Amino acid sequence: MYYLYLIQSPKGRAGFGIAKNPQSRNRDYVAHCGDIVNFPYLYGGTIAHIKKIENVIKEQYIDNIWHIEDRPLEWLNNNISVDQLKDYVDTLIEERHYRVKLIAKNYNFTQDVFNDLLT
Repeated sequence: MYYLYLIQSPKGRAGFGIAKNPQSRNRDYVAHCGDIVNFPYLYGGTIAHIKKIENVIKEQYIDNIWHIEDRPLEWLNNNISVDQLKDYVDTLIEERHYRVKLIAKNYNFTQDVFNDLLT
């Protein structure tokens, strides 16, 4: 299983990414920010479908990708909320019949209940 996570910065900026191990990826965010960081929405599915959704987000939101010094990041401009991004992902999954489902809300690596899904 592969994972697509949606994230929100402390100032409200929506972001996204993919990971083979969301526990490890979540720990990376914690290490960089110095506090527990939640992934408001975590999806799981086939690697091909997860990667496709990530690519479609990048294509669809090309004009709204946040850049630092001409480097595109996996963060969106401030005018798009994490809930709007979730709605878009849900629509993609439904319309394109991707084998991906929402598996956790407000996930962080400290949640033992999720460990069984990741092994």
